[in-house]
Amino acid sequence: MKYEDLTTGMLVRIAPGHQSGYGGRVGHVIRVGTIELLSGGTITGALVDIGEGGLLAVKAEDLEPVELDPLQPGWAEFEV
Repeated sequence: MKYEDLTTGMLVRIAPGHQSGYGGRVGHVIRVGTIELLSGGTITGALVDIGEGGLLAVKAEDLEPVELDPLQPGWAEFEV
């Protein structure tokens, strides 16, 4: 995925086989930009929340957008 196409709140999938060990997981983009790592390096990409104990810093090229499946006929979404 291109860096320019990343937006906050977008649903993304991490590339299978990603070095973090979380390849194939789906999450929401929390922040887009250049992220400083604790190890001293930087990543140009996104912080992704996959619903676990921390956020993942992932390069833009290791992400792909996820489209939600449309609801089957006769089904509807609503807020409870």
